[in-house]
Amino acid sequence: MDSFLISAVVIPLVSSAMVLGGLLSISFLQLPTIRKNMRREAEEQLYSRIMEARIRLGNTETFTKMAKESPIFAERFALVDTPQEYYIIMSFIDLIEFLHRLNKTEMINADVWSRWKALSTTMMTIPKFKTVWNKTKDIHTAEFRHFIDSL
Repeated sequence: MDSFLISAVVIPLVSSAMVLGGLLSISFLQLPTIRKNMRREAEEQLYSRIMEARIRLGNTETFTKMAKESPIFAERFALVDTPQEYYIIMSFIDLIEFLHRLNKTEMINADVWSRWKALSTTMMTIPKFKTVWNKTKDIHTAEFRHFIDSL
């Protein structure tokens, strides 16, 4: 009877405990990856919202009027035909910088990055884009400046 009890109750319990322990250890091992992915997704969503707000607010007559009172903005607006051109160029530069960082941290597919890198090269052939970049590149990271200047 003791042998039956061991076979029928104890072995399944031990086996279940081992399986549960294995699953829990796998879950704990994957926890850092899960956290990293959640943080990246949250960061991307936040960045997207910030970019949308920046474009929406910056591209208003009220902001443009105030910005023209700044010698820095006045100088930058003089590089393009309209303030809206300046806002669009800066938005593209910021987007490319964000994607560049995602590429450096291996958070973007290599094929997708290749397309953005090609677009970056093409964008630098636009005289206004290049002019605005040359005037504003000091506000970007050294690594990103090197990337764009190497195109």
